Amino acid sequence: MRVDLQIDPTATTNHEFREVRLHIPSVVEPYLLDLNASHLLAKSWVVPQRGMDLVFIAAVIYGIDKAVSRDTADDRWTRELAVTIPVSDFATWEPVGEHFSECLSFLTGDLWNIRFSQLDQPLIRPKPRKRRRRIPAMQGNAVSLFSGGLDSFIGAVDWLTQHGQEKLYLVGHYDRHVHGPASDQKALIPILIRYFPGRFSAIHAQIGLYKKGPDTNFRSRSLLFVALAFYIAERLGPEIPVIIPENGPIALNIPLTPTRRGSCSTRTAHPHFLFLLESILKRVGFEHEIQTPYESKTKGEMVAECRSQQALIAGYSTTVSCAKSGHTVWWQKRTAHGCGRCIPCLFRRAALHTVGLDDEDYGFDVCDQNITADEIKEDLLALASFLRRSPNPRTIARELVSDGPLQLGQLHQSVDVITRMIQETKNFLSAKASARVKHLGGIP
Repeated sequence: MRVDLQIDPTATTNHEFREVRLHIPSVVEPYLLDLNASHLLAKSWVVPQRGMDLVFIAAVIYGIDKAVSRDTADDRWTRELAVTIPVSDFATWEPVGEHFSECLSFLTGDLWNIRFSQLDQPLIRPKPRKRRRRIPAMQGNAVSLFSGGLDSFIGAVDWLTQHGQEKLYLVGHYDRHVHGPASDQKALIPILIRYFPGRFSAIHAQIGLYKKGPDTNFRSRSLLFVALAFYIAERLGPEIPVIIPENGPIALNIPLTPTRRGSCSTRTAHPHFLFLLESILKRVGFEHEIQTPYESKTKGEMVAECRSQQALIAGYSTTVSCAKSGHTVWWQKRTAHGCGRCIPCLFRRAALHTVGLDDEDYGFDVCDQNITADEIKEDLLALASFLRRSPNPRTIARELVSDGPLQLGQLHQSVDVITRMIQETKNFLSAKASARVKHLGGIP
């Protein structure tokens, strides 16, 4: 399926970005890209063109990912998607089109064909102003992704605690159709200010589609996060590192059952995806290293080893880890922050249990002795099945490699962190889970 882009040379959205429409075959009304340039201009009037190219590429890919239903694919999953994206420096981007296609295909589980063309007008068109306010110079010694989850909060706390008086730039993203992430990210800012005043800056960028698309997955969102982080790093200076604070098991996302292998497994921070992406970005001239400081840590180890336990205790309950936080209508406790039975929620509970902080309400409580069979949904069943199998290191290695290439040193490290995650999860369920859940997981 070829998606055509139309950039209006005269019209500008109310967010100071050119009107960009995505024309999807068989869809009558094109989708209008929602990229709030005013969020970027609020930090600096200077627009780094290479960084803007990357943000635009990521925004287009994210938009297409949301706009094209997987039902259009022959197998109702693997879409064939082709698009030509205009960039300000065609000569630089044109050689990496094939590499970008490979990287995206691994990330989203589709077959991408990415090409580039020369952009003939600036994408950002600032509003005319009688007087522009003065914007302080941007400052930061590193850029860190900031989703509003527990990992990204710990990542910020650890870096700020560890780096004296150096400054950190936090980069968040949200979609107008998914309001939770924006409020999740902003709710943590006052807590960080309390413990690290004057030590960080933050941006929360709105990117997506004006009209909600048919696909609800967020597989391509990590590309947007990285693109925004590189945009900010470009403004801060050369060799500013970009930090992805994600625990190892979630980044690897080992298939818990055979049905979750391959394209059905989320790879938003998988080492192979990040390797491919960083290789591409270096080829087009970016000088920023992607750092993954927690790739060898379980979530529980991140919690237990957090460098400021005071800040952690103050902020952990404000963070949100749930993959299904918008589906509260089906929850028993609708005021909870998480469903309690998706994989991120279960790993969160196991992690907080390690330090005695598993004291939060959830939409469903897997520790409730009265939990019914109907309330034990797919993710919990898959995790229980995985724990019951109790895979040995050789099996874990085989499962990891089946889901994506890993270098030899990475494979040994990855097997170790998955093994520790299994024990961490078993410890939590053994101590607290209902008899029904324990039985499913083969836990005494």
